[in-house]
Amino acid sequence: LVDLAQRLEEAVLADDYFQSRSLYPNIDFYTGLTYRAMGIPTNMFTVMFAIGRIPGWIAQWLELKEDPHGRIGRPRQIYTGPTQRKIS
Repeated sequence: LVDLAQRLEEAVLADDYFQSRSLYPNIDFYTGLTYRAMGIPTNMFTVMFAIGRIPGWIAQWLELKEDPHGRIGRPRQIYTGPTQRKIS
């Protein structure tokens, strides 16, 4: 499976279609192969990807909800807040 993943990655990195669009294999590429090896049905891959992201989505939603200025979150914002916070 690892050999297959590496060959696929090499093919993607050498392909003009992917290069012209600056598309590269990311963690989801390898996660999908891992799910496949674990026997998880392919129609559940999206669900599995989402499960790992839910805590971050909830944290972002809470931050937006608690913003006193009601600003809209922008995907290219850079977090400048404290690096350590107490979880209560």
